[in-house]
Amino acid sequence: MPPNNIQEHPPSSLNVHNVLAALFKHKKKILLLTAIGLVAGAAYYFFSTPIYQSNAALLVRYVLDRSIVDPVDANPGKSKNEAGAVIDAEVQILRSWDLAVQVAEALGPKRVLPDSAGEPTVNNAAGAIFSGLTVTTTKGSNIISVAYQNSHPQVTTLVLNELITRYFTKHLEVHRSAGAFDFVSEQSDQVRARLNQTEDALKALKNKAGLVALPASVAALGLEVSHLNEESNTAESELAEQRARVNDLIHASAAPGASPAGTTPVSSAQASEAGQFPAGTAQGGSSPAVEPSAGSSVEPEASPSKAPAVETEKYQALIARLAELRKLGLELNSKYTAANPLVSANQEQIDSLERDRKSAERKYPTLAATAVESKKGGVDLPTEKARLAGLEAKAASLRTRLIQLTEIAPQITDLKRNQELEEANYKYFKEALEKARVDEALDPSKMPNISAVQKPSPPARITTTRDKVALGLAVSGLALGMALALLKEMLLNHAVKRPSELEAQLRVPLMLSIPFGGANGTARLLPNSPNGNGSSPPKKRRDRRNLVPWDSGHFIRPYADAIRDRLGLYFELHDLTRKPKLLGVTAFSDGAGASTLAAGLAASLSEVGDGKVLLVDVKLGSRDVHPFFRGAPVTSLPAALEPEKEKEPAAENLYLATVGANAGGLAQLGLKRFFDMIPNINASDYDYIVFDMPPLTQISPTRGMAGFMDKMLLVVQAEADNREVVKRGYESLLAERNNVAVVLNKACTYLPKWIDSNRIV
Repeated sequence: MPPNNIQEHPPSSLNVHNVLAALFKHKKKILLLTAIGLVAGAAYYFFSTPIYQSNAALLVRYVLDRSIVDPVDANPGKSKNEAGAVIDAEVQILRSWDLAVQVAEALGPKRVLPDSAGEPTVNNAAGAIFSGLTVTTTKGSNIISVAYQNSHPQVTTLVLNELITRYFTKHLEVHRSAGAFDFVSEQSDQVRARLNQTEDALKALKNKAGLVALPASVAALGLEVSHLNEESNTAESELAEQRARVNDLIHASAAPGASPAGTTPVSSAQASEAGQFPAGTAQGGSSPAVEPSAGSSVEPEASPSKAPAVETEKYQALIARLAELRKLGLELNSKYTAANPLVSANQEQIDSLERDRKSAERKYPTLAATAVESKKGGVDLPTEKARLAGLEAKAASLRTRLIQLTEIAPQITDLKRNQELEEANYKYFKEALEKARVDEALDPSKMPNISAVQKPSPPARITTTRDKVALGLAVSGLALGMALALLKEMLLNHAVKRPSELEAQLRVPLMLSIPFGGANGTARLLPNSPNGNGSSPPKKRRDRRNLVPWDSGHFIRPYADAIRDRLGLYFELHDLTRKPKLLGVTAFSDGAGASTLAAGLAASLSEVGDGKVLLVDVKLGSRDVHPFFRGAPVTSLPAALEPEKEKEPAAENLYLATVGANAGGLAQLGLKRFFDMIPNINASDYDYIVFDMPPLTQISPTRGMAGFMDKMLLVVQAEADNREVVKRGYESLLAERNNVAVVLNKACTYLPKWIDSNRIV
């Protein structure tokens, strides 16, 4: 089982040490790309075409959009955010393709592109203008900076001048409606015509209703109807009261012995007639005659100088009726015109009663004096009848007027609302028409809201772009080299490179790290076999390979001695005193150096004490022994395990064996065969048996044999073995037996000593 300190989420490999290691590892590539970038930057700096620029600046005080659908009294002032939006809108106008095309058409494509090989088009010239134009603003400022760059100095100022001129015209086209004056003028005339029609309809209703003047508003018309309704109710109440009073007087006159002063007794029939009198008066315009009933006393015929009592009563009723009609006429004249039917009917009744009065006075001159005396007396029936007739006429007039106003009021209300709406629309379009007239006559070069703070300046050579491009090319080589190095080492390459990766990321305890000779001049572990084509290695390489591991000058001996000492301590701590002790050495590939390490470890163990050490090559047969075994006696494993058989050592106390027979070919030690040999192995007279095992793969017997080993050494080849493969292989060996130690071979350090504090020693 894996140890408890193994974490599921190891720390990231992205740290300063790993980054520096990746950069120093690929320093040659980085230096080469940096040199290429420097050369490219220098070439661009000295051979690039010079660029010239002309600058201008515009001040945008405010922008007022003129539109026939917007409120004409809108405040032209803008808030802070709205002002920023206004400046952005003006920048977009300056950078619009339409404006570039207009400038190209005005100047001509040949003037904009003088170096063009063929005949340039307007679009080509507009594209050159658009690409060379730069429009910038400063936050919180209403200044727009405009610059144009071109390789020809005379073209820069020419194009920028034309651009500013065309911009003013474009600004007006954008911020005011096209054809606004004609449209607003037409709408204003239509609204005025509708307003005249509404006013004529109101005037006709006014004449029909007989009103002196229309109410100021719809609410005032409602108040007038309400007031008229109150007057009608009051008149009806007074009429009912007066009728009751007249009836009482008629009944009092008809009673025996009851004859009020200045009155003539009236019969019940006359009282009934008196009840219909007011209505007849209102329709006929004159007071009815009151005839004495049968059985009543009738005065004798008066002399010519004195009117009869009946005529006197008629005359007094006529005078009272005239007073009522004149009072009503004053009220009607204060509200209606003379053409009103109510006023006309009232005046006709007054004229008719005046004629009757004058005729009665001519016939009886004493009636005038009688009328004066009757005013001084008490209440008399003729006077009350006349007042009753007046009240009935007034109530009828108010009812007629109320019905008339009730019918006309909705029409007047609708017309008044239409009039108010049309007046508001007419006022709006009148003001819009004035503004549209101003816009129509406005000169683009004399706009009050935008002015040129700086006109296009003389062309000046621009070196900023050239310097930036040259610097970018120079730096790009270095950046590209570093990016490629980091990409390869940090993302694409997942091999184990340094001891810190095993310990920090994979949580694999490391026994020893053997450096790579190509990095620091130290010899490295040799591969397991000669070249695949059977040819011999180079001379220098062959000499080093012919140096056997038990030779004191072999490069592996110091590392083998260190492993020997640590294994001795391990066996002491775990109280492993039995013999023989079984040691297994394996790797993940053939070229990882496991065979060299196994041979060196066996040689180092053979030098300690008097015990014998057996090195067993589990991978190959006797006819294909490793190069450092050549010239040394080799036996088969079964023969090497026979105690009574004499064996020739390859060195002092060191014996060599293979899994195959002497006459055998290529052969590997199967697990069943190994299990069968376990008793012979335990009964042998060796102190240590070192097994050089096949690479750790899914089909090799290494994992099964590891369970019988007292100690397993797993060789990891730096920069060759994948981290995940190493982790899975290590955990699989731990699952067999918790006695695995890891040795990192060919570990390279690319950092200088003054940087690398964790340098491999």
